[in-house]
Amino acid sequence: MTADPNLSAADRGRRIERLCQALAVVAALWAIVSAVLWLRHPTPLQLAERALTEGQLPSAVECYLVHLMRHPDDWRARLELAAVLDGIDPPQSLVELHKIPPEADQYRDALRFIARICLERGRDREAKEALLALEAGASEDSWVQLSLAQIFYRQRNRMLALHHAQRAAELDPSQARFHFLVAELFDDLERHADMIAPLRAVLDLQPGNYAAHLNLCYAYAKTGQPEGVRREAAWCLSRNPKDFDARRLLATAARDEGKTEEAKTELRKALELAPEDINCRVLEAELLLSEHQAEQALQRLKPLVERYPDEQRLAALLAEAAAATGRPEEAEKFREPGQRIQQRQP
Repeated sequence: MTADPNLSAADRGRRIERLCQALAVVAALWAIVSAVLWLRHPTPLQLAERALTEGQLPSAVECYLVHLMRHPDDWRARLELAAVLDGIDPPQSLVELHKIPPEADQYRDALRFIARICLERGRDREAKEALLALEAGASEDSWVQLSLAQIFYRQRNRMLALHHAQRAAELDPSQARFHFLVAELFDDLERHADMIAPLRAVLDLQPGNYAAHLNLCYAYAKTGQPEGVRREAAWCLSRNPKDFDARRLLATAARDEGKTEEAKTELRKALELAPEDINCRVLEAELLLSEHQAEQALQRLKPLVERYPDEQRLAALLAEAAAATGRPEEAEKFREPGQRIQQRQP
């Protein structure tokens, strides 16, 4: 093709200029189209979200891993990955959570997540490490305090368990279970008078809480408050006449008031409901011994030895009954296991 001889150099220049402008417009349009197509293509995180919506957890994990290969410091995405893995591979979830560094904004969330996973799987040592780190950063978290209380309770460190349970109750007094745990720990520490306040706190929140009423009845019995025992036992028995524990505690109140016949009547009702209950049998033996019926007490208690080898009260009453019947050697035989039981107790 030859140039038009009739075109001047100026015309040819203008034609070339228009051609360049057309090419520039085409290039710009192509760039826009390419950008739109690229934006419409879903990212790995978008694909992960779609997979989660469809319940495809393994696919979501793969998408998160692709994203994290390109962006290893995206700690939010790693936390989300750990949440997905928790449903299919909890150990690997912990691996991902431990990768989140202390300086990351998601670190505390990761610690909380670690603690929860470990608590659910009985890994108390790891849970405690995470919880103590959380407490160091913010001791105002009632969940952290409660979780530490439960761990120390399982580890039989009741004083530390009590400290954290009380702290949880202080931080969130609206939670009845916090107060109940405090009362339970006071019971384990044989601080029965201290049980009363947290149990009353439970009843302030939940007036119909049966367990709180029954435990308050027990606390009154342990602290020699028969009026309180009668009040709480009556409340329980009006709702559950077959509650032998409430019936036995009522018998205890009658005994403490010197009403022996009433005590024996209530105890008989309890034994009809639970003839092998150790607490009822212990009270029965105490009543018999108070009436100088040591031989009868001894015969009632002996069948229980094999079933309750670690019951210190049983060993002590057997020794007392044997001594009262003039059998010092047999009394000594019962004292020895009682002393061993006492030495084993924390």
